[in-house]
Amino acid sequence: MGSQLSTILVYILQWVRWGGIILIAIIGMCILVSEAAKSKLSPSRIITVTGSALLAAVLFWLLPTLVNYARVDSNSIVPDHPIGSYQ
Repeated sequence: MGSQLSTILVYILQWVRWGGIILIAIIGMCILVSEAAKSKLSPSRIITVTGSALLAAVLFWLLPTLVNYARVDSNSIVPDHPIGSYQ
């Protein structure tokens, strides 16, 4: 795959991603339990909270990949060399 540093960084990224997913799931369950305790739990609220938690988890998982793609593709939009320099 590459150097040991890149392997370590990939493992750290995976741990952070899974930790974030678990944290988002815990927060979503806490919101559902707190709404149930207030007796304001309706089917639409359950769907809203669950959908929001799923969307947050998907975005949390995809964000590092999207940032990496944007970083790699930025060179084709804005070149590395200043205007008028030799290539």
